[in-house]
Amino acid sequence: MRRFTRVMALAAPYWPYLALVVLGLATGTALDMVPPYLIRLIVDRGLVDRDMMLVTWLALGIIGVNLVKGVTSYVQWYFSELTGQNAVYDLRKQLHDHLMNLSASYFTKAQTGQIMSRLTSDIEAMQHFLGWGGLLLTQVIVTFLAVLGFLLYLDWRLTLVCMVTFPFLGRTVFGFQKRVRPAWEKVREQVGHMTTVLQENVTGVRVVKAFAREHFEIGKFAGRNQKVYDENVVRGKVEAGAQPVMDLLSGLSAVVLIWYGGLEVMSGRMTIGALFAFQSYLMMLIWPIRMMGWLVNDMEQALAAAPRVFEIIDTKPEITDSPTAIPLPPVRGLLRFENVSFQFSDATEPALADLNFEIRPGEVVAVVGGTGSGKSTLINLIPRFHDVTAGRVTIDGYDVRDVTLASLRRQIGVVLQETFLFSAPVKQNIAFGHPDASPDEIVAAAQVAQAHDFVTDLPKGYDTRVGERGVGLSGGQKQRVALARALLTDPRILILDEATSSVDTETEFAIQEGLEQAMQGRTTLIIAKRLSTVKNADRVLVLENGRVTEFGTHEELLAGHGLYRRMFDTQFGSDAEIAAGNDTGNDPAEARQTGQAGRTGDGQPAEGGEGCGA
Repeated sequence: MRRFTRVMALAAPYWPYLALVVLGLATGTALDMVPPYLIRLIVDRGLVDRDMMLVTWLALGIIGVNLVKGVTSYVQWYFSELTGQNAVYDLRKQLHDHLMNLSASYFTKAQTGQIMSRLTSDIEAMQHFLGWGGLLLTQVIVTFLAVLGFLLYLDWRLTLVCMVTFPFLGRTVFGFQKRVRPAWEKVREQVGHMTTVLQENVTGVRVVKAFAREHFEIGKFAGRNQKVYDENVVRGKVEAGAQPVMDLLSGLSAVVLIWYGGLEVMSGRMTIGALFAFQSYLMMLIWPIRMMGWLVNDMEQALAAAPRVFEIIDTKPEITDSPTAIPLPPVRGLLRFENVSFQFSDATEPALADLNFEIRPGEVVAVVGGTGSGKSTLINLIPRFHDVTAGRVTIDGYDVRDVTLASLRRQIGVVLQETFLFSAPVKQNIAFGHPDASPDEIVAAAQVAQAHDFVTDLPKGYDTRVGERGVGLSGGQKQRVALARALLTDPRILILDEATSSVDTETEFAIQEGLEQAMQGRTTLIIAKRLSTVKNADRVLVLENGRVTEFGTHEELLAGHGLYRRMFDTQFGSDAEIAAGNDTGNDPAEARQTGQAGRTGDGQPAEGGEGCGA
C-alpha cells in the first residue's frame, strides 16, 4: 500500500485533470445504466405490444446515450493520459536531476545499465499504470459498486444467487496479485542486468574487437537474454493460470442467472425484458472483476518498478552544501592539507593517511607515486568529489566543506585521465564549463591546448560534431579538447590527472609549451607517470601507500635515494642526471635552468615572470 500511495501521489499536482477524469467517469458510469433499462422497455412494451414507434424512439435513445458516452470517454482517457504523462515527466526529471546531484562515489558502485533500465523501462511501466491503469482501476471499482447497488434494487434475491461465484473470483484475483508481483520484480531485475551487458558491449566495442571476444560477449548477452526470457515465461504462466479460472467463474454466474432467472420468468415473477436487462447488468458486474486480473497485472508491473526508481531518488548525496556554506570568493590558490586522512566506505584501510603539506599560490606541484598510492584520491579531495574522513583541505584558508560546491568548482579546472566528450560540436565541448564564451575565447583556449590546428582541419572546423564519448577523435585529440575545456573557465587551481597520457612525445612537448602560459598565476597540480613531464615542476610530492614520503624539488629528490630516485632510474637508467639531460636534449644544468626561468630561488614566481613549466 505504501508503494501504491507513493506512485499515485505523483499525479496529485494535476488534480484539475483528475477532477475532469472523475467527472467523466461518474457521468459515463451513470450513462452505462441506461441502455439495459431501455432494452427492457423495448422487449416488454415495444415488442410485446408491437409498438414500432416506441421501439424506434427507444433505439434512438440508446444511440444518443452512446454518443454522449463517447464524449465522456474522450474526456476520461485524454485527461487521464495527460495526467500520467505529466506525472512521469516530473518523475523522470526528478530522477535525472537527482542523479546529477549524487556524489561521484555513487556512480563507482552503480551499474550504468541498471540506471538506464530504471530511467526507461521501469518508468514506462509506471507511466502505463498512471496513464490508463489507474483510470481503469477506478472505473471498475465505481462501475462494480454502482451496478451492484442497482441490481440489488431491482431484485436482491436474484443478485445474491448470481453472485455465488464472486468470492471465488475475488480469491483468484487476490492470489494472482500475490504471485504476479514477485514474478514482475524478477523480470525487472533481469532486464536491468541485460541492459548493463548491452551498455558495456556497446561502449566497449573496441576492446571487444581488439581482443577478438565477440563470441564471448555474444554468449554473455545471450545468457542474460535467456534469463529475461525465462522469467517472462514464469510470469506468463502465472498470468495464464489465473485467466481461465476467472473466465470459468464468470461463465458460471451467467449459467446461474439463466437457470434461476428462467424459473422466475416461467413463474411470472419476472418479465423476459427484465431478464435481458438483468443479464446485461450482470455482465457489467462481472466485467470489473475480470478486468481486475489485468489491472492487477498492470499495477504490479508498476509496483515492481517503483522501488527501483524510488531507490535512486531516496539515495542521499554524500557531498552536499552545508547549511552555513558561503560562496568562495576569488582566491589566489593557497592550498593546504592539514592532517588529512581518507578512507572509502567499503575499504578496511585508509587510502590516504595523515597528509600535511602546503602548495603556494602560482606554484606547480607534480604528484607522483606507484599504482594505488592515492594520487587520484588526493586530487579528488580538492573539488570535493570525496570528503575527507579526518583533517581538512583549505584554499586560501577556507575549508572546502564550508563553501558552496558551485563556487568551489568554478575556480578549479580539472582534466581527468579518462577523457569524456559529449556528442556535440567541438566548440560546445570546449565551452561546456563556460557556455557564454565567445568564439575568440574558445579559439584562444584551443590554441593554448594545442588543439586549434587539428580542429580547423576537421570537416566543419569547430562546428564538427564528435561522436558519442568523442568517437571520431584520437585519444590525444580528445585530451587536448578536454584541456581546452578546463582552461576556458580560467580556473585559479588547475588539476591535470595524467592529462597528456594519450599523446605522443612531440604533442606532449607542444602542450607543455602552451601550458607555460596557461599556468601563469595558477596553482597547478600535475599527476603524470612520465617523470619527464614533471621534472620541471617547482616541487614534486611523492606518495607511497597513501602517505607523503618525499616533497621537494626535482634535484633534491633526485639527489636522495627514495622512491622518486628509484622511479627515475627505472625510467631513464641508472645515471639519472645524464638521463634527465638527454630527455630534453639539453645538459642537466640547462634543463633545470629552463624550468626555473622566471622564478626566485625559493620556487616562487619572480616579479614580471610568473611562467612555470609543466
